[in-house]
Amino acid sequence: MVFPEMLKPGDTIGLAAPAFPVSREKRDAGASLLESMGYKVAMGDCLKNLYNFHEYLAGGAKERAEDLNRLFGDPEVKAIFCARGGYGSAHILKYLDYETIRANPKIFVGYSDITNLHVVFNQICGLVTFHGPMLATEMVPEFDAYSRESLFAAMGMKPGEKLEFHNPDSKPGIRMLRPGSAVGQLTGGNLSLVIGGLGTFYQLDTRGKILFLEDVEESIPRLDMYFTHLENAGLMDGVAGIVLGEFYKCSNERYDASYDLETFLHDRFAGYKVPVMYHVASDHSNPMGTLPMGAICRIDGERERLEFYREA
Repeated sequence: MVFPEMLKPGDTIGLAAPAFPVSREKRDAGASLLESMGYKVAMGDCLKNLYNFHEYLAGGAKERAEDLNRLFGDPEVKAIFCARGGYGSAHILKYLDYETIRANPKIFVGYSDITNLHVVFNQICGLVTFHGPMLATEMVPEFDAYSRESLFAAMGMKPGEKLEFHNPDSKPGIRMLRPGSAVGQLTGGNLSLVIGGLGTFYQLDTRGKILFLEDVEESIPRLDMYFTHLENAGLMDGVAGIVLGEFYKCSNERYDASYDLETFLHDRFAGYKVPVMYHVASDHSNPMGTLPMGAICRIDGERERLEFYREA
């Protein structure tokens, strides 16, 4: 796996909208924030021209893909930050220029619907990417200190360096659902997006890897259905370990509100033989930590720690 070069003051950050559109106000505020931090900004056309295809896509599939192709191919652009998630990144996978992306590894940041892009950039291009904050959802109106520091710590890992992931003080600490330790490449992302890729050319490869999963505003029965689908599809058979985010605003209120999420997760993973870690603060709630997808990950169950390594 290839780690991209670190950002330096004065570098150019490309902004892209591979899924949902954003408002002019949030786009401009995000660009101004990055410029105030000492970076130049280059926008993909869908963001620059504020395309709005049927009010839920930031342009046609080919146009959104071409924005990423151009930004990866532009030698002046050192990083690409996604404006937001939502829906639509699955449309563009067949239009991406994977040879150009593989030949021009650079920082790529986003989450949620951007899970599709993490998967293909990791698996097809061999590129480490970053499950982290986005322009219109975490960076504006306020880019909190924890989210910013976590993002730059992950992006700035040096060869041979180890990075320990810490939750912010405002959130629960990392805990183990199932004991044990494991090492493997980190893969995964948003649970419903992982499910959406099953049976396609872009299906997630979990064999021997640490599987990270998170989601938002799903009922407990639907989460149960998703986990069962992963099991029935064989994706849980060869995992080295599992890391779970917060599953923000997921509950069982429609059926039995007394059956809370934490109890469900304990019940759901009780029979697993691999270590299962949860409360990892890289999800749809703020503050948000950043995870280097495709990097070597270590679950230390005894100390309840999550660590990442950049190979020398």
